[in-house]
Amino acid sequence: MNSLRRDARSFDIVLFALVVVLSAFGLLMIASITGAGSGTFINQLIFVVTGIAIMFVAAFINFETICKFYLPIYGVNILFLVVVLLLPADRGGVTRWIGIEIGGTDEVMGTMLGIQPSEFAKIFMVIFLAAVINKFRDQINKLWVVGIVVASTAIVVALIFAQPSLSASMVPLAIMVAMLFVGKLSWKYFVIATAVILPLGLFFFIELHAENPLILGEFFEPWQINRIMTFLYPEPGSALLYQNERALDALNSGLLTGRGLFSGTRVPEASNDFIFAIIGAELGFLGSLAVLAVIFVIVMRCFMIAHRSQLFLGKLLATGVGAAIAFQTFAHVGINAFILPNTGMNLPFVSSGGSSAWVFMAMIGLVINVGMTREYSMFESFS
Repeated sequence: MNSLRRDARSFDIVLFALVVVLSAFGLLMIASITGAGSGTFINQLIFVVTGIAIMFVAAFINFETICKFYLPIYGVNILFLVVVLLLPADRGGVTRWIGIEIGGTDEVMGTMLGIQPSEFAKIFMVIFLAAVINKFRDQINKLWVVGIVVASTAIVVALIFAQPSLSASMVPLAIMVAMLFVGKLSWKYFVIATAVILPLGLFFFIELHAENPLILGEFFEPWQINRIMTFLYPEPGSALLYQNERALDALNSGLLTGRGLFSGTRVPEASNDFIFAIIGAELGFLGSLAVLAVIFVIVMRCFMIAHRSQLFLGKLLATGVGAAIAFQTFAHVGINAFILPNTGMNLPFVSSGGSSAWVFMAMIGLVINVGMTREYSMFESFS
């Protein structure tokens, strides 16, 4: 008879330490950008400290028990994403928060206290998809199972996209693809998906250039279309390129070793969407490379734990977390380097954002949990 046991000696102290160090580095960068006494820094400090506690707790709870509640978790996820759409839009014309804004004026946005459902959707979808794929692992290649996985993910993607938040809506897709791959979905489905996506991509490109697009306007706001077109056909000095140009200039200005911390580099949304540009400016190419190396090690340790896990559910959970961190890092760096359109994406563990800090640390806690949990036989006690 087999049971589960959590061996504290297998606690991945390296993964835990890397996340703590990277989060502390993020605090240092935020202090360099906004000042150590700023509200942004103080808020992030609180979230990082509480996030470390959340990560530690998540490492020792029973993740199998949590996954048994995958349907209520998915329901809460949908509820949060629907509620945020019913709230009035902020001054940026979007609605991404459930909470209150304090210290703001008509001209300047204040500090938002609350939760960001699109961030919590990441861990909710990791848990939900892991539970569903694990439950139907022997039927994973049946069309109705694939349909459940794809449809449930598509609903979440659509709700996040409607906020609108194009970049955040892509993260659940990355999680789903990675977990289906580990779930041993037949290659025919990936081939079919590619055969569908390529013509859709071509149609999208044609629609972008059409004087009177057929359906593009039904899914994208005019400002979103303008942003994509500006990315494809950049015009120096364009107002839509202001953030990208400032970020790219900052990223390039650091050269090999950077200009030093607290050097006063100015970039819009510097502590969040464009913090990698500030890292490049103040710490140079070597500093940027070091940050990416730490994130790479974190992602690889997630995948290593997934590979070694004796539990299929554990493999799925660790894979989903690794995929979320890898995709979000790629998107953030790509936007900062202007090789991707500016859709807004924070850098895991480094950018400011309380919801993001809590979510990613909780996910790392689950990965450490998976690494400590294994099946054992009652007969081991007599060996």
